[in-house]
Order: sequence, then C-alpha cells, then structure tokens
Amino acid sequence: GMARGKYIKPNFGDSKEKVAKIIVKAVEEGKNVAFVLNAKKETSYLFADILNCDFSKLFGDEINSNKDIENLHFIANLDENIGLPRIRQHATNIAKELNETGIDIECITGGLDEYPITPRKAEEYLKEIKPDLVIVAGVPHALYVEELDCETIAVTDGPRLVQPLNELGYSHVIAELDAHSKTLGVDEIVDSDFGMMIRSVIEWELEEN
Repeated sequence: GMARGKYIKPNFGDSKEKVAKIIVKAVEEGKNVAFVLNAKKETSYLFADILNCDFSKLFGDEINSNKDIENLHFIANLDENIGLPRIRQHATNIAKELNETGIDIECITGGLDEYPITPRKAEEYLKEIKPDLVIVAGVPHALYVEELDCETIAVTDGPRLVQPLNELGYSHVIAELDAHSKTLGVDEIVDSDFGMMIRSVIEWELEEN
C-alpha cells in the first residue's frame, strides 16, 4: 500500500465518536447493517473487536442477543479449516469468542491468510442482503467498495491508508493504531479504540433513554 508515486501524509481518519454514532443509530433505526471482518493473521484479534459489541442492549427486554436483530449481519474470513495450524487456531479462537457475545457469522468468506481474495465472497453476499451501511475492518482496500450502493466505513491499521481509502470511495475511514504491536502473541480478542467507542455510544444511548 505504500508504494505510490506521491508522498502520502499520515492521516488519522474520521472522528471515532462521530462514526460510532452513525453505526449505533443505523442499528437502532432498523437499517440493514453489515460488519465485514477481512483481517490479516494476528491483527484479526484487534479488528474482530469492532464486531464484538452487544447491540441488543438498545432494544430493552424485547431482544436478548445480537442473533435476534434481523437487520444486523456479520461476515468474516474466519474459516477454521484453511491455513497453517496456527492461523486456523486464531480463526477458531475468534469465532468462539464472538459467538459468546451472541455474534453469528452468517457468511464465512475464507481463511485469515486469504484476505486479498476473501472480499469476492463478501461482495456476493452483500449484493444479496442489500445493506444500508457496511463496515469493513482489517484490509478494507481489498473490497471493491465502488460496487456498493450504500454508506461505507473502512477500519484500517495504517494512517497512510486513510487518504487512499477515501479515494477508493469509502464514506468514512477510521485508523486503528498499533494493530501489530497490540496483537503480538495474543490468543484472544483485544480492545480496539473503535470497538470501545461503539460500546461507549451504546451505553450513552441507554443513559439517555
């Protein structure tokens, strides 16, 4: 991503609070929202945290789990049968942890090593479900965002990728810093700044209501 003709200034992306509010509002209003995890190896432990939010809290007693929110979709490159044993183990660990938060991955796009090609399957599935809002975390530039007719959010680990992602057509871009250092040697999901912000916005909504 760095080998470009002109110098790209580091850019820290859009306000995490502003973009988190867009997501929470869309889920609350019943808009069709799809999270796409398209992550690379260990960094998936950080990017999976962005999916790891309990939106059911927004609906009081009538909904107990993310699984019961019909307009909420989760797509991920967490195939537990593809890649070296270590890579497969990462996928197993993450899928298990997400499942405990009531997150059902309804479309598995491939393995954690296949992030350059897994978006093809994600794109097919997105065309079927016709989302109003798509959040792509990990390696968002591998997805053909220009083919999506909706609001889009990219979550990347590179400040120098923010501008190119905007140019590709993403409506909003979030930069997660230090993804590699935060995920070195871990075997469970780690807190991401954006994931924590989404969870905070959910809590603020509850306090207001």
